[in-house]
Amino acid sequence: MLEIRFHGRGGTGTVLASRAYAKAVFYAGRHAITFPSFGPERRGAPVLAFARIDNKKIYKRTQIYEPDVVVCLDDAIMELIDIAQGIKKGGKGVLNSPNKPDEIKLSKSIEVGVVDATKIAKEVLESTITNSATLGALIRTIDTISFKHLEKGILSVFGEKLGEKLAKKNVEAARIAFEETIFGTTLGGRNYSQEKCWLPTFDELPIGTILSKSEVNSGQLIGPGSAITRKTGTWNHKKAKIDQEKCNKCLICVFHCPEGTIHREGDIIKIDHTYCKACGICIEECPENAISMVEIKDFSEITS
Repeated sequence: MLEIRFHGRGGTGTVLASRAYAKAVFYAGRHAITFPSFGPERRGAPVLAFARIDNKKIYKRTQIYEPDVVVCLDDAIMELIDIAQGIKKGGKGVLNSPNKPDEIKLSKSIEVGVVDATKIAKEVLESTITNSATLGALIRTIDTISFKHLEKGILSVFGEKLGEKLAKKNVEAARIAFEETIFGTTLGGRNYSQEKCWLPTFDELPIGTILSKSEVNSGQLIGPGSAITRKTGTWNHKKAKIDQEKCNKCLICVFHCPEGTIHREGDIIKIDHTYCKACGICIEECPENAISMVEIKDFSEITS
């Protein structure tokens, strides 16, 4: 049995990718099951999906903790989550990244197929949804099914949800990714140990996450303590930018930002890009059209 764990973000097609792959396996004459795992998260939050493949009927439906293959649809997730956790000895990875395999550092050194799926999605689909391109890299890396079967899986699953025209574009994105996938071995030794979430000081949090802390009967503190560890600025590939010359300091954007990431410092209106999810509400509300959305070229930008 082959077990695959998909790492992606909510609302960006991770579950759709696992379904399309499972359907492609079915067309190839094998058995497959797939299912997601996520809580009440917002769009852009990290999610998981799982797929199992076998030549006989599959009854196991638990989460996959020791995968043969890990698939990462968003390169920023590798900065936050140990995607190689539990991977079996000799397991492989399929990564969306603009970097070469030996430039990527994970907790373990593993063999990977790497493709810049984001670039392909922008060029072919005019979006940053990388599911179909990553699938192309997946079947090139682990060689379980032919591209013909993947094409049928994408047309079936994507076509039902997105329509035939867009499904065909996704097939093209998968084809390009299949051809452009490069292979190598990642670096290992990255430390993903997380700091204790409770309790940062309130002045470390964006205004929108400051809620009253409280104590339950057991004495445990509850509140927004984990918010500081959720760098929601990485949930998109864009960030809001304010043209200070056009801005009239009306502060409408400050009051409408659902995350409280916009604030005033003297005569300048600033955005905390570490937490800005690029929802675009500030752009809609700004009476001077002083705010625009710009591409994030490197995620180090969100800290500036």
